[in-house]
Amino acid sequence: MALYRVEDTDFNLDLPTGSVPLEFGYETEHPSVALPFSVAIRGKRFDGQKISLTSMSVSAPADLHLVEGTKHVASVQFEFQNFSVTIYPEVVVIGEKGGDLILNFADPTGDHVAHLRFVLNSFIAGDFVTLGSVMAYSGPTKPKESKAEVEQKWTERVRSMFVAFLSAMLAFAALYAFYVRFTTGYEMHPVVIERAGQPMQATTAGQIAYLDIGAAQGEVLFSINSNTGDILNFRMPCDCEVILTDGIREGVTVLPTDVVASILASDTGIEVETLMSVEGFSRAMRGDRVFLDLTDGRSIPVQIAAKNTSNAAAISGEVFIPVRLMADDGLLTDADIGKYGQLRLRTAFFGN
Repeated sequence: MALYRVEDTDFNLDLPTGSVPLEFGYETEHPSVALPFSVAIRGKRFDGQKISLTSMSVSAPADLHLVEGTKHVASVQFEFQNFSVTIYPEVVVIGEKGGDLILNFADPTGDHVAHLRFVLNSFIAGDFVTLGSVMAYSGPTKPKESKAEVEQKWTERVRSMFVAFLSAMLAFAALYAFYVRFTTGYEMHPVVIERAGQPMQATTAGQIAYLDIGAAQGEVLFSINSNTGDILNFRMPCDCEVILTDGIREGVTVLPTDVVASILASDTGIEVETLMSVEGFSRAMRGDRVFLDLTDGRSIPVQIAAKNTSNAAAISGEVFIPVRLMADDGLLTDADIGKYGQLRLRTAFFGN
Protein backbone atom coordinates (compact mmCIF):
# COMPACT_ATOMS: atom_id res chain seq x y z
CA MET A 1 0.00 0.00 0.00
CA ALA A 2 1.44 3.32 -1.05
CA LEU A 3 0.70 6.28 1.27
CA TYR A 4 1.48 9.93 0.73
CA ARG A 5 3.53 11.64 3.38
CA VAL A 6 2.38 14.99 4.64
CA GLU A 7 4.98 17.63 5.25
CA ASP A 8 4.76 19.79 8.38
CA THR A 9 3.88 23.28 7.29
CA ASP A 10 4.69 26.28 9.48
CA PHE A 11 1.53 28.41 9.67
CA ASN A 12 3.06 30.79 12.21
CA LEU A 13 4.77 33.02 9.68
CA ASP A 14 5.95 35.55 12.23
CA LEU A 15 7.53 32.95 14.58
CA PRO A 16 10.81 31.18 13.93
CA THR A 17 9.44 27.78 15.10
CA GLY A 18 6.13 26.18 16.02
CA SER A 19 4.54 23.99 13.38
CA VAL A 20 0.84 23.22 13.69
CA PRO A 21 0.19 19.46 14.38
CA LEU A 22 -1.84 17.58 11.83
CA GLU A 23 -4.54 16.72 14.35
CA PHE A 24 -5.40 20.43 14.43
CA GLY A 25 -7.65 21.61 11.63
CA TYR A 26 -6.91 25.25 12.47
CA GLU A 27 -4.46 27.03 14.71
CA THR A 28 -7.20 27.91 17.24
CA GLU A 29 -8.73 24.41 17.40
CA HIS A 30 -8.86 22.51 20.69
CA PRO A 31 -6.80 19.30 20.99
CA SER A 32 -8.36 16.07 19.84
CA VAL A 33 -10.09 13.69 22.28
CA ALA A 34 -9.23 9.99 22.45
CA LEU A 35 -12.48 8.05 22.71
CA PRO A 36 -13.82 4.84 21.09
CA PHE A 37 -15.27 5.29 17.61
CA SER A 38 -15.02 3.75 14.13
CA VAL A 39 -15.07 5.18 10.61
CA ALA A 40 -16.36 3.50 7.47
CA ILE A 41 -15.34 4.85 4.04
CA ARG A 42 -16.34 3.09 0.79
CA GLY A 43 -17.16 -0.10 2.68
CA LYS A 44 -13.85 -0.20 4.51
CA ARG A 45 -13.72 0.09 8.31
CA PHE A 46 -11.14 2.15 10.20
CA ASP A 47 -10.60 2.18 13.99
CA GLY A 48 -10.70 5.70 15.38
CA GLN A 49 -7.87 7.03 17.54
CA LYS A 50 -8.62 10.73 18.19
CA ILE A 51 -11.35 13.11 17.06
CA SER A 52 -12.17 16.81 17.32
CA LEU A 53 -14.72 19.12 15.76
CA THR A 54 -12.55 19.62 12.67
CA SER A 55 -10.44 16.51 12.20
CA MET A 56 -9.84 12.92 13.28
CA SER A 57 -7.10 10.34 13.11
CA VAL A 58 -7.78 6.67 12.36
CA SER A 59 -5.58 3.56 12.11
CA ALA A 60 -5.86 1.91 8.70
CA PRO A 61 -4.87 -1.62 7.67
CA ALA A 62 -1.79 -1.93 5.48
CA ASP A 63 -3.82 -3.04 2.46
CA LEU A 64 -6.04 0.03 2.41
CA HIS A 65 -5.14 3.03 0.28
CA LEU A 66 -6.78 6.48 0.15
CA VAL A 67 -5.45 9.15 -2.16
CA GLU A 68 -4.34 12.35 -0.46
CA GLY A 69 -6.65 15.30 -1.13
CA THR A 70 -9.66 13.18 -2.10
CA LYS A 71 -13.06 13.67 -0.51
CA HIS A 72 -15.24 10.87 0.81
CA VAL A 73 -18.52 10.51 2.67
CA ALA A 74 -17.62 8.82 5.96
CA SER A 75 -19.78 7.00 8.48
CA VAL A 76 -18.52 7.90 11.98
CA GLN A 77 -20.07 5.63 14.61
CA PHE A 78 -19.91 5.94 18.41
CA GLU A 79 -20.82 2.71 20.18
CA PHE A 80 -22.62 2.75 23.54
CA GLN A 81 -23.83 -0.16 25.67
CA ASN A 82 -27.38 -0.23 24.37
CA PHE A 83 -27.30 2.08 21.36
CA SER A 84 -25.02 3.85 18.93
CA VAL A 85 -24.75 7.31 17.41
CA THR A 86 -23.75 7.63 13.75
CA ILE A 87 -22.97 10.75 11.76
CA TYR A 88 -22.22 11.03 8.03
CA PRO A 89 -19.84 13.94 7.39
CA GLU A 90 -17.77 14.55 4.27
CA VAL A 91 -14.02 14.18 5.00
CA VAL A 92 -10.83 15.12 3.16
CA VAL A 93 -7.78 12.87 3.24
CA ILE A 94 -4.86 14.89 4.57
CA GLY A 95 -2.15 12.27 4.89
CA GLU A 96 -0.44 9.95 7.29
CA LYS A 97 1.29 10.63 10.57
CA GLY A 98 2.76 8.07 12.95
CA GLY A 99 0.98 5.22 11.25
CA ASP A 100 -2.42 6.93 11.54
CA LEU A 101 -4.44 8.40 8.70
CA ILE A 102 -5.44 12.06 9.16
CA LEU A 103 -8.92 13.06 7.97
CA ASN A 104 -10.34 16.57 8.11
CA PHE A 105 -14.05 17.40 8.01
CA ALA A 106 -14.79 19.15 4.73
CA ASP A 107 -17.52 21.24 6.40
CA PRO A 108 -16.82 21.52 10.16
CA THR A 109 -20.10 23.42 10.67
CA GLY A 110 -22.27 20.94 8.79
CA ASP A 111 -25.34 19.10 10.00
CA HIS A 112 -23.24 16.62 11.95
CA VAL A 113 -21.64 19.22 14.26
CA ALA A 114 -24.46 19.29 16.85
CA HIS A 115 -24.30 15.54 17.51
CA LEU A 116 -20.50 15.50 17.45
CA ARG A 117 -20.27 18.42 19.87
CA PHE A 118 -22.70 16.74 22.28
CA VAL A 119 -20.66 13.52 22.32
CA LEU A 120 -17.36 15.35 22.81
CA ASN A 121 -18.64 17.70 25.51
CA SER A 122 -20.32 14.88 27.42
CA PHE A 123 -17.12 12.83 27.29
CA ILE A 124 -15.01 15.75 28.51
CA ALA A 125 -17.53 16.48 31.31
CA GLY A 126 -17.31 12.88 32.53
CA ASP A 127 -20.87 11.86 31.63
CA PHE A 128 -19.48 9.15 29.31
CA VAL A 129 -16.83 6.63 30.35
CA THR A 130 -15.03 4.12 28.15
CA LEU A 131 -15.61 0.41 28.64
CA GLY A 132 -13.22 -1.12 26.14
CA SER A 133 -14.47 -0.34 22.66
CA VAL A 134 -17.79 1.12 23.84
CA MET A 135 -18.87 4.02 26.02
CA ALA A 136 -21.27 4.04 28.98
CA TYR A 137 -23.32 6.84 30.47
CA SER A 138 -22.21 7.76 34.00
CA GLY A 139 -24.62 10.63 34.74
CA PRO A 140 -27.88 10.52 36.73
CA THR A 141 -30.25 7.77 35.60
CA LYS A 142 -33.50 9.52 36.55
CA PRO A 143 -34.65 13.11 36.98
CA LYS A 144 -34.44 14.68 40.38
CA GLU A 145 -37.49 14.11 42.47
CA SER A 146 -39.39 17.20 43.47
CA LYS A 147 -39.26 18.00 47.15
CA ALA A 148 -42.32 16.92 49.03
CA GLU A 149 -44.45 19.77 50.23
CA VAL A 150 -44.12 20.23 53.96
CA GLU A 151 -47.37 21.04 55.68
CA GLN A 152 -47.10 24.28 57.64
CA LYS A 153 -47.88 24.04 61.33
CA TRP A 154 -50.56 26.26 62.85
CA THR A 155 -47.94 27.97 65.01
CA GLU A 156 -45.99 28.94 61.90
CA ARG A 157 -49.17 30.22 60.27
CA VAL A 158 -49.95 32.35 63.31
CA ARG A 159 -46.39 33.66 63.30
CA SER A 160 -46.60 34.51 59.60
CA MET A 161 -49.92 36.29 60.10
CA PHE A 162 -48.52 38.21 63.07
CA VAL A 163 -45.43 39.28 61.10
CA ALA A 164 -47.62 40.42 58.18
CA PHE A 165 -49.92 42.33 60.53
CA LEU A 166 -46.98 43.96 62.32
CA SER A 167 -45.40 44.95 58.99
CA ALA A 168 -48.67 46.51 57.84
CA MET A 169 -49.00 48.43 61.11
CA LEU A 170 -45.44 49.73 60.86
CA ALA A 171 -46.04 50.84 57.27
CA PHE A 172 -49.28 52.57 58.29
CA ALA A 173 -47.55 54.29 61.23
CA ALA A 174 -44.77 55.53 58.96
CA LEU A 175 -47.27 56.90 56.43
CA TYR A 176 -49.33 58.55 59.17
CA ALA A 177 -46.24 60.15 60.73
CA PHE A 178 -45.26 61.51 57.32
CA TYR A 179 -48.80 62.83 56.79
CA VAL A 180 -48.86 64.57 60.20
CA ARG A 181 -45.40 65.98 59.66
CA PHE A 182 -46.37 67.41 56.29
CA THR A 183 -49.81 68.81 57.21
CA THR A 184 -49.57 69.82 60.90
CA GLY A 185 -47.79 72.71 62.60
CA TYR A 186 -47.72 74.09 66.17
CA GLU A 187 -47.39 77.64 67.47
CA MET A 188 -44.69 78.39 70.01
CA HIS A 189 -46.55 80.70 72.39
CA PRO A 190 -48.89 79.16 74.99
CA VAL A 191 -52.53 80.19 75.18
CA VAL A 192 -54.17 81.16 78.51
CA ILE A 193 -57.97 81.20 78.82
CA GLU A 194 -59.14 84.27 80.77
CA ARG A 195 -62.37 86.22 81.39
CA ALA A 196 -62.84 89.20 79.16
CA GLY A 197 -62.84 92.46 81.11
CA GLN A 198 -62.29 96.20 80.86
CA PRO A 199 -58.65 97.00 81.60
CA MET A 200 -57.88 99.95 83.93
CA GLN A 201 -54.54 101.31 82.73
CA ALA A 202 -52.17 103.89 84.18
CA THR A 203 -52.13 107.07 82.12
CA THR A 204 -48.85 108.39 83.48
CA ALA A 205 -45.74 107.19 85.19
CA GLY A 206 -45.82 107.32 88.97
CA GLN A 207 -46.50 105.45 92.19
CA ILE A 208 -49.76 103.88 93.34
CA ALA A 209 -50.73 105.80 96.49
CA TYR A 210 -54.20 104.36 97.11
CA LEU A 211 -55.92 101.06 96.21
CA ASP A 212 -59.43 99.84 97.13
CA ILE A 213 -60.71 96.75 95.23
CA GLY A 214 -64.03 96.97 97.15
CA ALA A 215 -64.89 100.44 95.87
CA ALA A 216 -68.47 100.94 94.68
CA GLN A 217 -69.54 102.69 91.50
CA GLY A 218 -68.23 106.29 91.49
CA GLU A 219 -65.73 105.71 94.29
CA VAL A 220 -61.94 105.87 93.84
CA LEU A 221 -60.47 102.50 92.86
CA PHE A 222 -56.82 103.60 92.91
CA SER A 223 -54.74 106.80 92.90
CA ILE A 224 -51.35 107.48 91.30
CA ASN A 225 -48.84 110.10 92.43
CA SER A 226 -47.34 111.13 89.12
CA ASN A 227 -43.71 112.10 88.63
CA THR A 228 -44.88 115.67 87.94
CA GLY A 229 -46.45 115.94 91.44
CA ASP A 230 -50.06 115.53 90.32
CA ILE A 231 -52.41 113.04 91.96
CA LEU A 232 -54.62 111.09 89.57
CA ASN A 233 -57.74 109.32 90.89
CA PHE A 234 -59.38 106.46 88.97
CA ARG A 235 -63.03 105.77 89.83
CA MET A 236 -65.06 102.57 89.49
CA PRO A 237 -67.29 102.69 86.39
CA CYS A 238 -69.77 100.14 87.78
CA ASP A 239 -70.56 97.84 90.64
CA CYS A 240 -68.49 95.06 89.15
CA GLU A 241 -65.87 92.52 90.15
CA VAL A 242 -62.30 93.78 90.21
CA ILE A 243 -59.26 91.64 89.45
CA LEU A 244 -55.86 93.18 90.17
CA THR A 245 -52.96 92.53 87.88
CA ASP A 246 -50.28 90.35 89.41
CA GLY A 247 -47.76 92.41 91.39
CA ILE A 248 -49.99 95.47 91.79
CA ARG A 249 -50.23 96.88 95.32
CA GLU A 250 -49.84 100.27 97.10
CA GLY A 251 -46.38 101.77 96.63
CA VAL A 252 -45.71 100.02 93.31
CA THR A 253 -44.36 102.14 90.46
CA VAL A 254 -46.23 101.93 87.19
CA LEU A 255 -45.60 103.18 83.68
CA PRO A 256 -48.05 104.54 81.13
CA THR A 257 -50.40 101.88 79.65
CA ASP A 258 -49.62 99.41 82.47
CA VAL A 259 -52.79 97.48 83.37
CA VAL A 260 -53.50 98.00 87.07
CA ALA A 261 -56.81 96.10 87.27
CA SER A 262 -59.54 94.53 85.13
CA ILE A 263 -63.26 95.27 85.59
CA LEU A 264 -65.46 92.21 85.10
CA ALA A 265 -69.12 92.84 84.46
CA SER A 266 -71.76 90.22 85.22
CA ASP A 267 -72.23 89.47 81.52
CA THR A 268 -68.52 89.25 80.76
CA GLY A 269 -67.65 86.29 78.58
CA ILE A 270 -64.44 84.31 78.06
CA GLU A 271 -61.58 85.90 76.17
CA VAL A 272 -58.66 84.04 74.57
CA GLU A 273 -55.76 86.04 73.23
CA THR A 274 -52.24 85.01 72.24
CA LEU A 275 -49.28 85.84 70.04
CA MET A 276 -49.13 84.07 66.70
CA SER A 277 -46.27 83.79 64.23
CA VAL A 278 -46.61 85.58 60.91
CA GLU A 279 -46.25 82.24 59.11
CA GLY A 280 -49.00 80.63 61.20
CA PHE A 281 -51.26 83.66 60.75
CA SER A 282 -50.75 83.42 56.97
CA ARG A 283 -51.64 79.71 57.00
CA ALA A 284 -54.83 80.47 58.90
CA MET A 285 -55.73 83.18 56.39
CA ARG A 286 -55.15 80.68 53.52
CA GLY A 287 -57.73 78.31 54.99
CA ASP A 288 -55.78 76.00 57.28
CA ARG A 289 -57.86 74.78 60.20
CA VAL A 290 -56.83 76.01 63.67
CA PHE A 291 -57.33 74.01 66.85
CA LEU A 292 -56.78 74.90 70.51
CA ASP A 293 -55.33 71.82 72.21
CA LEU A 294 -55.99 72.13 75.97
CA THR A 295 -54.07 70.45 78.76
CA ASP A 296 -57.13 68.33 79.63
CA GLY A 297 -56.91 66.58 76.24
CA ARG A 298 -59.67 68.46 74.41
CA SER A 299 -59.08 69.87 70.94
CA ILE A 300 -61.36 72.84 70.20
CA PRO A 301 -61.66 74.35 66.71
CA VAL A 302 -61.24 78.13 66.82
CA GLN A 303 -61.30 81.07 64.45
CA ILE A 304 -58.52 83.66 64.21
CA ALA A 305 -59.45 87.35 64.52
CA ALA A 306 -56.98 90.22 64.26
CA LYS A 307 -56.83 92.80 67.04
CA ASN A 308 -56.40 96.54 66.69
CA THR A 309 -52.67 96.16 67.22
CA SER A 310 -52.24 93.25 64.78
CA ASN A 311 -51.92 95.44 61.72
CA ALA A 312 -49.38 97.73 63.37
CA ALA A 313 -47.30 94.75 64.50
CA ALA A 314 -47.32 93.26 61.01
CA ILE A 315 -46.36 96.56 59.36
CA SER A 316 -43.50 97.11 61.81
CA GLY A 317 -42.03 93.69 60.86
CA GLU A 318 -42.75 91.89 64.12
CA VAL A 319 -42.25 88.11 64.02
CA PHE A 320 -45.28 87.53 66.29
CA ILE A 321 -48.54 89.47 66.16
CA PRO A 322 -51.39 89.56 68.74
CA VAL A 323 -54.60 87.75 67.75
CA ARG A 324 -57.92 86.85 69.33
CA LEU A 325 -59.27 83.28 69.31
CA MET A 326 -62.99 82.71 68.93
CA ALA A 327 -64.69 79.38 69.60
CA ASP A 328 -68.31 78.32 69.06
CA ASP A 329 -70.73 78.92 71.91
CA GLY A 330 -70.56 76.35 74.67
CA LEU A 331 -67.14 74.96 73.81
CA LEU A 332 -65.38 77.14 76.41
CA THR A 333 -67.00 77.66 79.84
CA ASP A 334 -66.10 79.29 83.14
CA ALA A 335 -64.57 75.99 84.21
CA ASP A 336 -61.90 76.47 81.52
CA ILE A 337 -60.70 79.82 82.91
CA GLY A 338 -57.03 79.59 83.85
CA LYS A 339 -56.30 76.56 81.66
CA TYR A 340 -53.45 76.52 79.18
CA GLY A 341 -53.33 75.31 75.64
CA GLN A 342 -51.42 75.38 72.37
CA LEU A 343 -52.46 76.34 68.87
CA ARG A 344 -52.28 73.62 66.22
CA LEU A 345 -52.69 74.27 62.49
CA ARG A 346 -53.62 71.55 60.03
CA THR A 347 -53.76 71.78 56.28
CA ALA A 348 -57.21 70.76 55.12
CA PHE A 349 -57.44 68.08 52.40
CA PHE A 350 -60.67 67.01 50.76
CA GLY A 351 -62.70 69.27 53.05
CA ASN A 352 -61.65 67.72 56.39
